[in-house]
Amino acid sequence: MASQESDEPLFKDVTYYIVGDIDSEVIDLLNDGGAKKDSYLSEMVSHVIADDCTQSEYSEAKELFELPVVTSDWVRLSVTCKKQLDLTLFSPDEVIFSGVIACCSQLKPDDTNALWAMLTAKGGRCRQTLDKQCTHLITGDKHGAKYEEAIKHGGAIKIVCPDWVTDSLEKKERQDEALYHPNLLKSPTDSATPPSTPPPTVRSSPSEPTPMDIEQQEEHAKQQAKLKLKAQALQQHGRIHQKQEVAVSRTPANQGTRPRQKSPGRPPQSHMSRSPAAMPPIPHMQIPPLGLPSFLPPEMQRMGMQRPLRNITNKADQPQSIPGMMLSPNKMNQRMPFNAAIPPGHRPPPPRYVPPPMGQSRPPISMPTTYWGHDPSDNLPPEMCLLGCVFYITDYLKIVGQPQIDNWKKVIEQHGGQVDPAYSNRVTHLLCATQHTDVFHIALKDQRRVVTAFWLNDVLVKKKMLPPWQALHLPIIYGETKPCNNQILCVTNFDGEERLRIKQMINAIGAKYTGYMTHGNSAIICGRSDGKKYDKANEWKIPVVNVQWLSDLVLGHLEALKLPVSPKYRFLGHENQFNLDLSKVLHLMVGWQVPLKIQKETWKKFMPNQKARQAQQSQENELHKDISEPAVKKQKLSIEDPTILQNATQPVIIFTGFPKGQVKKFQMIVSQLGGLSTENPRLCTHLVAPSLSRTMKFFIAINVCQHIVTQEWIEACMAQGTFVDETPYKLRDAATEKAMGCVLDDSLMRAQTKKLFEGMSFYISPSVSPPLSDLKKIVEAAGGKVLKQRPNLLTFTEHKDENGNMKTVMITCENDVMLYKDLIAKDIAIYNAEFILTGVMRQTVDFKVFQIDVH
Repeated sequence: MASQESDEPLFKDVTYYIVGDIDSEVIDLLNDGGAKKDSYLSEMVSHVIADDCTQSEYSEAKELFELPVVTSDWVRLSVTCKKQLDLTLFSPDEVIFSGVIACCSQLKPDDTNALWAMLTAKGGRCRQTLDKQCTHLITGDKHGAKYEEAIKHGGAIKIVCPDWVTDSLEKKERQDEALYHPNLLKSPTDSATPPSTPPPTVRSSPSEPTPMDIEQQEEHAKQQAKLKLKAQALQQHGRIHQKQEVAVSRTPANQGTRPRQKSPGRPPQSHMSRSPAAMPPIPHMQIPPLGLPSFLPPEMQRMGMQRPLRNITNKADQPQSIPGMMLSPNKMNQRMPFNAAIPPGHRPPPPRYVPPPMGQSRPPISMPTTYWGHDPSDNLPPEMCLLGCVFYITDYLKIVGQPQIDNWKKVIEQHGGQVDPAYSNRVTHLLCATQHTDVFHIALKDQRRVVTAFWLNDVLVKKKMLPPWQALHLPIIYGETKPCNNQILCVTNFDGEERLRIKQMINAIGAKYTGYMTHGNSAIICGRSDGKKYDKANEWKIPVVNVQWLSDLVLGHLEALKLPVSPKYRFLGHENQFNLDLSKVLHLMVGWQVPLKIQKETWKKFMPNQKARQAQQSQENELHKDISEPAVKKQKLSIEDPTILQNATQPVIIFTGFPKGQVKKFQMIVSQLGGLSTENPRLCTHLVAPSLSRTMKFFIAINVCQHIVTQEWIEACMAQGTFVDETPYKLRDAATEKAMGCVLDDSLMRAQTKKLFEGMSFYISPSVSPPLSDLKKIVEAAGGKVLKQRPNLLTFTEHKDENGNMKTVMITCENDVMLYKDLIAKDIAIYNAEFILTGVMRQTVDFKVFQIDVH
């Protein structure tokens, strides 16, 4: 039986992945034991071998893949014991004394053995003799040969008392050695004032505190700390939760205020007597919120960390609010002592305006209210769905710019509506993004219909003017300060337009969106109760909510942040889950209570024009059918095969920034002149554009093309019957070039001289916009390379050019910064997407302007 066990490979069921530098001996032991090595970090890996928990891939293995991570000692000791040992005993997280070589002095043998065991179990090593390789001397006395020798080495050998080991184990991280120097130890008799006549006592050692004295001092210190913290809380927040248990994060400085019983080799001295001059300033203590929520992972509960979706509105003695009614700003601020308060500069919407009859007040109506678009008797064609609507657009000019406003005006008029340049009694609809304009309050008082560009877009899609039915259809209540900027949200079971709309809602409340899910997410918005993210959220105790939760936050109802999450927000699979609860926005819906009746003059003015436009459109469609070429001939107008381009002597042309109809005409001209057109910007020799623009074609083509010209070049070629010199027709856009900080001619010349990102590698995080697929095309066109796996720290620090600049660059965004704390801790620069986008437009690499400031 024993021979069978010995013949069985020890690691036959192990598929391992190496993080950082691991001794080749360990790898040989794994391979000899039948283990298989995987080159990629994935769910197929069964064991991750890492001796350094600061490596980036260590965090990915733990957070994203939830794989078991062990040190190389697990391999060595498993081989020694001839069986696979418990993985939990070899986690790199627990190796807090890695790199420590300690020597003990002036301690009892039992205490020395105990310290030896503690250090060795947590990655450290011990020696009996003090030499240059030692990093720490552990002693409780300021005398002795070893102490004097350590002093001679200056700061190379750190001198600490035994408490440094026990405190580090208790806090699960290595403590600052400066706080544990034996010089800071004092006997209690040094600080006590001895009485003139010693009182009678039965104790054999009056100066040494007994266990009962120690317990009394410890309890007194705890009570004093709690009282101090409560006083600080009252000053900062104006209240303290009645049921709150104050958890004091003890530092070595405040831990030293009580004698210890369990420290091995502790001399009869106490840290409480450290002199004020020697003690560092005590950091500001943070009070955790009432009862850390049960869904927090254990490590966050231990650290006193808060999941961003905090129970910020619960209070034991708070009055019950009336369902469906918004709190006043004053009450809201009282109940939300943290960041989720209404912005200070916000003006709350005025109460619902209902003009009372003459001479008497009008009682509130409790019957359900019906809201209308057009008068049902007006049978409007879908193309004229905005007939009779007079819009005034406010506050969007700063958001989207005048060209976009002009485009909206054109579309509104095409569908029968009008846009007035000023607010007046004619206006029926106010198009505004937020509730922070004077015009909004005037329009609300005048019972006008207040809507957003989202409403306008959805109405044009449905081709029918309907009352607002989604939260984004109404102006946002928040200003620059958003209530949920500490929330990190992800989405699952939504696709296409729905997913895009949820992202817009997340942005409206100031939260961060991530395309992935980790333990750091505060909630996940689910469309239905299935899928990997849904299962992981339940496993990790991350709140799962529906779209109604998000809609209510957009409308300003911060009660949705209360924990535990209300059952109505946990119900998934609503048929019309994006529909808003109109009972919560009654004051915004007053203008929709009366149908919009179209006047006869409006009918007469617009309907003939509509018929003429329809007839003209019909004629244009017929004309287009007549002149259009067969599908086979159209196929010849473009090329996508690089082998054709290599042997082509004629121009290969791509167009950007033109309407599709105009592009087709240009492509026909190119074909008649014997040229080639393409939709792949990496194959072009000529880029034709009306202006300098930030399009994908422009970003890519500027790296590979020979000429960037205007449409006048095409027209001149058609007039001459051949391709003419490009120089007089070079694209020049002084205003945009100045805004982008580039000169197009210079950029094109630099691109033709050398590839911008030649020899450089990029790692792009998941939530970056534009998406990874687009940025990869741009980087590769500029000669760079996009990495699939995130490099380790060593690659970022050592992969540099002759000028000391990074050759491996991290591209990320604000939402993903939390994933790269290891880079930030090592002061490794990280950059936003403009490093690539603006970089290719300027054809320069700027390591300063586009660096993300993480401090």
